[in-house]
Amino acid sequence: MYRKQIDYIHDWFYRKTRKPLIIRGARQVGKTTTVTLAAKKLDVELIAINLEDQHSFLSEIPKNDPRSIFELIALSRGMTSFDPERVIFFFDEAQEHPEIIPFLRYCYEKAPEYHVILTGSLLEFVLNSPDFSFPVGRIEFLFMGPMTFSEYLYGINQGALADKLKTFSLTQPVSEALHQIYLQHQRTYTITGGMPEAVKVYRDTQSWLEVARIKESILETYQADFGKYYKRANTDAIRQVFKKIPLTLGNKTIYSKLIEGGRTETVKKALEALELARVVSLCVHTAGNGLPLATEQKNNHFKTFFLDIGLVMSVMGLQIDAIPNDLNSIASGAIAEQFIAQHLLDDRELFQKPQLYYWQRQKQGSISEIDFLTRYKNHVIPIEVKSGAAGSMKSLQVFIRLKQEKPPFALRFLENLPESKTVLNKETGHQYQLISLPHYLVEYWRSFVE
Repeated sequence: MYRKQIDYIHDWFYRKTRKPLIIRGARQVGKTTTVTLAAKKLDVELIAINLEDQHSFLSEIPKNDPRSIFELIALSRGMTSFDPERVIFFFDEAQEHPEIIPFLRYCYEKAPEYHVILTGSLLEFVLNSPDFSFPVGRIEFLFMGPMTFSEYLYGINQGALADKLKTFSLTQPVSEALHQIYLQHQRTYTITGGMPEAVKVYRDTQSWLEVARIKESILETYQADFGKYYKRANTDAIRQVFKKIPLTLGNKTIYSKLIEGGRTETVKKALEALELARVVSLCVHTAGNGLPLATEQKNNHFKTFFLDIGLVMSVMGLQIDAIPNDLNSIASGAIAEQFIAQHLLDDRELFQKPQLYYWQRQKQGSISEIDFLTRYKNHVIPIEVKSGAAGSMKSLQVFIRLKQEKPPFALRFLENLPESKTVLNKETGHQYQLISLPHYLVEYWRSFVE
């Protein structure tokens, strides 16, 4: 299966400024498979060490001598000699032996010729532990989430359609016939989701029953891990919040609505645990007056999105026969917001930590909200995930009116063919372009701007 991270690892392998690489992401998003496929593309030896197993070299870690440890690992595999330039040492499930992470510092300082990758399904709990000694400046990160829509198309052997997505623009629009084909695949992606195992099963069997079985298994796996999560969090509280988040997408998160009668501190810690596990992502409120967006964010004012749209559909109990082409019509638009949120989290350099932002203005008798805010060059760009005529987008008009720095354009996602129209804010006289795109083009919105 194609993942963008495979290309990243390929480039990392040959980069002279390379540091040991830590891959971060939720369980079962394809971290281990991606490393395996990257090694195959590079045509190099992959020495994979699962740290859930017993290994003699672990007792040597305190000596901070990476070359002797790599030699010991190789010898245990029957390799009497090897070329460091043609090998990747891959430490998996690193949370089982956290001391391997500080050891990466010495890999960088004493043995830079070695290619070292590390990951783990619950690694975030180690990295965010207050007493953990982290090798700052000696490692680099690669973040992974579920498969995007284009990666899904590659995964189900529709590579030609995936390649075609990259070519569209306002001057080279998608045809109505092709648009309908993409909408059908968008519909199947909504149910299948981007978890690699579910995508593979759909490709191989075309059975929605088998897809549903895989997704339920993934959900059960997450719940089985709850006992390993943040020690200060209540396992039952985590379980309740886990089940509630997919039902509250797109709304401001209120602790009391996640666990009825639950103490705020209990719910907060449960949500923090799920965020650390990367099962949920927070979309944080920001005033949006300028860049960076994080400058004016309010950490106690946020919406919450789930890891994967296919898993959301399973929690909601929705199957393919309940899914129309128009995502905005499902669950009052919550599924469409999940689709866009999931892809905006991926809309970054892969070494950057994913983050979502939105804007809201509460005034007595009315609430104005922009679903997401993003950045384009030196501009803050509003994103709406709604249907309706341009003139009826009252929240967008309010946002434009209130901001001293006016955005040159706004994005809107719906099921229509791509279009751009000039909109006048009557109160300010400011004109901006409203670019409307189908959801499946969210990965390539910049092509329609540029």
